[in-house]
Amino acid sequence: MSTLADRLAALRLHRVRHPANDNIATEPAAPVITPWRGLLAEWCRRVRSRAVLARFSARELRDIGLTPAEAARECAKPFWRE
Repeated sequence: MSTLADRLAALRLHRVRHPANDNIATEPAAPVITPWRGLLAEWCRRVRSRAVLARFSARELRDIGLTPAEAARECAKPFWRE
């Protein structure tokens, strides 16, 4: 199992050929960054959706099948929890 330090070291050491002059150049490895991008997008989506849910009236909550207590419990969750 690799640690975060190992992953960061691998990212820094990832080398590719530079097309302009065919020298070795250091570039970030896209496969390492891509999963983080998805995670950040999911966290932002949760923040936005919980903020919208917090503004719903009791009638709107009833329309979607939630009680005010259930909505409050969902809105109180930190962004990293589903």
